[in-house]
Amino acid sequence: MITSELWLRRLLSLHDAGKSCLPEQMGLDDDAWRELVRRLTWPAPRPDEKRDRRQALMSELHEARHDEREQLAGWLRQHMAAGAGPMHLIVASASLAFNHLWQDLGLSSRTELRLLMGDCFPPLVAMNEHNMRWKKFFYRQRCLQEEGDLVCRSPTCDDCGEWSLCFAPEA
Repeated sequence: MITSELWLRRLLSLHDAGKSCLPEQMGLDDDAWRELVRRLTWPAPRPDEKRDRRQALMSELHEARHDEREQLAGWLRQHMAAGAGPMHLIVASASLAFNHLWQDLGLSSRTELRLLMGDCFPPLVAMNEHNMRWKKFFYRQRCLQEEGDLVCRSPTCDDCGEWSLCFAPEA
């Protein structure tokens, strides 16, 4: 799928430039990473000590939440457009970081993230009819499924004091 290839190139470029908050190899295992780099015929990035330290730290932090990431990636995969892999793994990895998903992916805006989501996860865009912030939306949907071992990080939205922030249009 050409559109997903463009998004993967964009995210890989942002990752190499140190603009994302992703772990090493964008959270992909060695085989998936090699396949992505081969598929996109991507050159090795230039050394960048600050970026490499941040990615190594994010990798360490992700290790403690491996099961959560795998569950989220599996759920995302169920809603992923054909040919968009390994986008589900990259988005799940970014979802474990600290800011809004668009920021953790290194994108320029929430609007750009919505375009990515529309191209790579169209059913999720349709499900997110109130335009809830994506991380909160993911966790809320996962918690509604009541699979038992997922820690629900998303608040009960109707009772939350930040409701208007989560559903507000991006400025």
